[in-house]
Amino acid sequence: MNEFNRFSYNKQVSSKEKKKKILLIGISFCIVLIIALAFLIIHFTNVDAKTFKLYIDDTQVNISEGFYIVDDQNHTYVRAKDIAEYIGWNYQNGEYGSYTEDLNSGYISNEYEAASFVVNSNILKKYIVVTAEPEKDDKGNEYIPYEPNSEEGTLETTTLSLPVISKDNQIYFPLESLRDICNCNIEYSNQYRMYIYEQQYLLSLAQSKAAEYGYQSISGTYENMRALAYGMMVVSNKGGLFGVSSIYSNETIIGLKYSDMIFAQNVKEFFVKTSTGDDENLKETIGIIGVDGSTVISPKDYGNIQVLSDSLGLYLVEKDGEYGVLDRQGEVVVHCEYDSIGLPEELLTQFNFSVEDNRYMLFDDCLIVEKDGKYGIYDTDGNQNLPTGYSGFGYLVESDPDSPRNAEDLLMFEVDDLDIIGGDTRNIRGIVVQQEHEDGTITYGLYDAESKKILLPANVFTRIYSVTSKGNTEYYSEFPGQTAKIVDQISNHPELFE
Repeated sequence: MNEFNRFSYNKQVSSKEKKKKILLIGISFCIVLIIALAFLIIHFTNVDAKTFKLYIDDTQVNISEGFYIVDDQNHTYVRAKDIAEYIGWNYQNGEYGSYTEDLNSGYISNEYEAASFVVNSNILKKYIVVTAEPEKDDKGNEYIPYEPNSEEGTLETTTLSLPVISKDNQIYFPLESLRDICNCNIEYSNQYRMYIYEQQYLLSLAQSKAAEYGYQSISGTYENMRALAYGMMVVSNKGGLFGVSSIYSNETIIGLKYSDMIFAQNVKEFFVKTSTGDDENLKETIGIIGVDGSTVISPKDYGNIQVLSDSLGLYLVEKDGEYGVLDRQGEVVVHCEYDSIGLPEELLTQFNFSVEDNRYMLFDDCLIVEKDGKYGIYDTDGNQNLPTGYSGFGYLVESDPDSPRNAEDLLMFEVDDLDIIGGDTRNIRGIVVQQEHEDGTITYGLYDAESKKILLPANVFTRIYSVTSKGNTEYYSEFPGQTAKIVDQISNHPELFE
């Protein structure tokens, strides 16, 4: 091989090696780049996976800073105003009906109800308030799409698992209580992915699932729509009988055999009605079934049932025209042998009772019973502490411009740490009782819910009243020839508590 050919050959070899080297460098660079990109993808995927995201009805929404917070016990709270906006509810400062702009309370509302809350309290108040615009049927008649079973203004109270809190003058809901507060269902795929399904979405899903599962329809009663947040739908068959099914699995929770059914959200139970006989001899009875399908109160015994106290788990029941009280286990607290339970309508009017006040019970432990026009008191353990021998409760004093006492209406009064002779102190939770005599005159006494006994006998005092001056209220009793402060009469007689 001559020198020229050798040089040409070596040049070709060198060129090939150089190209090979460049190719290897390029491949190595690509591999490094791919690895780097892979690490970047993994990094940003991990960052994204640990970035909180909120979905409303499967659609991601942009959340503002501070939307959710976590306390020292790892409880999650969400900002009330934001939640209301996301699910189509309205938010207002101040408790419902208060007409204030108090930043430590507020309420949210939709077209059928208002949910009212106070910072540092776990008591939620819900009011039936229908503002829905009427729709028109095929004949042009107006109707409300979903009719509440309860009357306008009806109040329900619910005890949340955690209190509502405030941070930076913003109210926060405990996340786990959103079902109770605004009828939403909540799901997590992990701690960074929150899915909230609002009421209308759940309604559309339930209507679709009810058709798929072969039911005639779902209930058109608004209270029953609330059950959707707990994964349950009230359904009916062609015969017009109602039951409860799971939205997601078609599992039967309560069979299709009831003529009517209402979900009580505050106690998480279904009030069910049965009907027997024909139109002329129709007999309707009501019972209570739990969300797990268990019978709380048999639907065969009572003509009517309503919640007397959701916090205490007490129910007012009616059987053959007489009334009693049961507890949440269906046990009798007051037997069905009274003409009525609670204060009479005229007294509610006189003393300006509102929807907030419990007409059936005073001081959270005094159940009012009436038989043949005479009243008595049971406690919530079923003990009759005041026999049914009294004509009523309270004393109504007409305003007298010439009276120096400026007397006010009086039904109850409270005194904390009243000094008693002997160095003892007592709390007094007094209820004014009336006693009518054969000649038609009425005298007054005082029953104490703390000691569960009569403190002032009802056959002596001709008048009991309160006087308020400069924000201070004092209570007086009168009997022939004498007037005395009630607190003085009680504090000077320790034997009243023996």
